[in-house]
Amino acid sequence: MPTRIEQSAPRTLAEVDLTPRGPVHPSPVDWRDQIFYQLLPDRFSDEGEDQRPLYDPTKSGQYHAEDKAAWMRAGTRFVGGTIRGIQSKLDYLQGLGVTTLWLNPPWKQRADLETYHGYGIQNFLEIDPRFGTRQDLRDLVDAAHSRGMYVILDVIFNHSGNNFFYVHDETGSPRDSMPYRAAPRYAIHGWRSATGQSVPVPRTPEDGVWPVEFQNPEWYTRVGQLSQWAAGYQEDSLNPDADYCCGDFYDLKELNLHREDVLRALIQVYQYWIAVTDCDGFRVDAVKHVPITQARRFCIALHEYAQAIGKDNFLLAGDISQDGVAPSSAALLERNLDAALGLAEYPNRLADLVKGIRHPNDFFALFTQPALGSTYRQLGRYFIAILDDHDMSSRAYKARFAAETRAPNLAWQTAHAAGVQLTLPGIPAIYYGTEQAFDGSEAYHDYDAEPRRYAEDRYVREAMFGGDFGAFGAEGCHFFNPDHPTYLRIAAIARLRNRPDQIGRTLRRGHFYPRETAFGEQSFGIYGPGEIAAWSQVLFDTELLMALNTNITQGRRAEITVDANLHPDGSEMRVLYRSDWSDDELRNPPAGQSVVVRHLYGRAVVQVELPPSGMTILG
Repeated sequence: MPTRIEQSAPRTLAEVDLTPRGPVHPSPVDWRDQIFYQLLPDRFSDEGEDQRPLYDPTKSGQYHAEDKAAWMRAGTRFVGGTIRGIQSKLDYLQGLGVTTLWLNPPWKQRADLETYHGYGIQNFLEIDPRFGTRQDLRDLVDAAHSRGMYVILDVIFNHSGNNFFYVHDETGSPRDSMPYRAAPRYAIHGWRSATGQSVPVPRTPEDGVWPVEFQNPEWYTRVGQLSQWAAGYQEDSLNPDADYCCGDFYDLKELNLHREDVLRALIQVYQYWIAVTDCDGFRVDAVKHVPITQARRFCIALHEYAQAIGKDNFLLAGDISQDGVAPSSAALLERNLDAALGLAEYPNRLADLVKGIRHPNDFFALFTQPALGSTYRQLGRYFIAILDDHDMSSRAYKARFAAETRAPNLAWQTAHAAGVQLTLPGIPAIYYGTEQAFDGSEAYHDYDAEPRRYAEDRYVREAMFGGDFGAFGAEGCHFFNPDHPTYLRIAAIARLRNRPDQIGRTLRRGHFYPRETAFGEQSFGIYGPGEIAAWSQVLFDTELLMALNTNITQGRRAEITVDANLHPDGSEMRVLYRSDWSDDELRNPPAGQSVVVRHLYGRAVVQVELPPSGMTILG
């Protein structure tokens, strides 16, 4: 039965009730057992897909937006996705292998601004009505739990939305933003009304910021726009007054977390949302811009509350954005987070590996850095593997993996980029639309229609349900195709990872080993771009071998090393996945396919043959 929750949001923190609204769903035993799926509520589903045709790439021309300028403008605005729409697609998501939904912020945004992405909060205790209701969110969480799935929400405690105006020093007029200055602090001209005017006092829930306590001007740093996005040369990264820890995100107003009452308020806000929604974790936005002491206290307080109500392993994941897996993981532990998002080097090195333009060792090196007082093999529990996401902050040119690729078989190549995520240490996170090979890119921008480029992120935030801003420059069609070749291959690999037996456990818990290959008369080694890249996951007496052909036009045959102690001469390894299986075989893998292990040259080897952009998994 659905859990009924209150319809109205508290207007003050004094009204906040931290009592769980119903039975508390326990946390996962280990988050490495999960496959994340990140989505923006506004861009996923509006429940109207049955009223639109399914996009057919062979007839793409019939769906192209007739008015390119209107299509581009639509991408900068709310387009109509809802929380109920997300719930309507749980079958589709489970079919893909998804076990955890990751929702970008659903909190109430300003009615007069198009902050569809959710990062400009106007009311910290309410859901944006364009997404639905608080009951809709609780219903989604309950529905996910009933299926054995989990839900994590994106939360912001570094800043609020564009809820007040600064006073311009020279003119005295109201300004959305001002240039950074450490001192003196800027004065507030007034609060932003529902219609975008400056008013001295918020009079309705649409004016200013809520709850009431956040209407205190002293709760904001008021130093203007952030000037440094990362620690500068020789700058102490732990200094709470470092430039990158001070300043607004463009026109989003930074909260003064040095104030005890501000930090306590934000802790209470997000404890409240755990109580109301029964969600299972938070992705904590912009955590690297928060002073480390305040970040620690925030995370400790949320963990303690979650444990007190029965969620012992409530997830707190943050985007540290440091280069390398190990440094990011070390940084997050200093902040008492549970996992770091791989947003720095990982997405680009992964993409370059799969596209055959970077040496495999450059990617594998991310997992071979000793850290955390132990070996690299333990980093998997602290690391969320990202290929694409809503920011693409790792890429100067904002684009999805599938953008501007030269691969003739893009569907396979995209699937196997996700396949690498699913078969390496870490918690894999699939960005919505990847399973349909979305190719969002700034290349869609038409400078004749819009000479001044802005909001580049719009092109990596296509609407799955189509509407006015569908993927591939389309409108009026949807993209929920469970027969898409990329969807089918990701789903087949995900089923292996999700298996409850030793095969699944090895993919989720195994130790990572790069594997050497040999081609013809060449010696064994790890060869460069455009050849077969191979790696194993090993757990006690079980080895799974993954081989990926990074050549996009030519097939490859190679001998690949495996663990000689686990595979006697003449033994067999089963074929668990082949990219060239038929659609029916991908859905129902054939039994009895295997390859023979031979002991040659003092090594245990298997021979594989892969088509361009092909992949196989043996075990």
